[in-house]
Amino acid sequence: MMDDVRVYGDVHGLSQKDFDEMKDEIPFNKIVYKDELLNVDYEGHYIDIDDFLEELVKRLPKTAWAKVDFIDHVDWQMTRHEIIEGKLSSRQINIDAVLEPTKNEAGQR
Repeated sequence: MMDDVRVYGDVHGLSQKDFDEMKDEIPFNKIVYKDELLNVDYEGHYIDIDDFLEELVKRLPKTAWAKVDFIDHVDWQMTRHEIIEGKLSSRQINIDAVLEPTKNEAGQR
């Protein structure tokens, strides 16, 4: 059975202090933080990531950036959330256009 959603992304420029203060509230089951780079990944039932994104907007300096992709397997939609220069933007991405170029690469190195 396929999971309802997959969410993954990178946050560049998040300070150790800010990560430590928010790490217990990060809604993802896989997080890796090192040298001001936060990688997040999640597969499972639907989760709300709005609070996480809003917290990043408050904490990230203007020079930092983030990109988090949210794939809804039920409605077959992908939303890309980006934080650039302290502003959050979200847009729908054609999920077929993203996946089509890589469909024959499974199992290849």
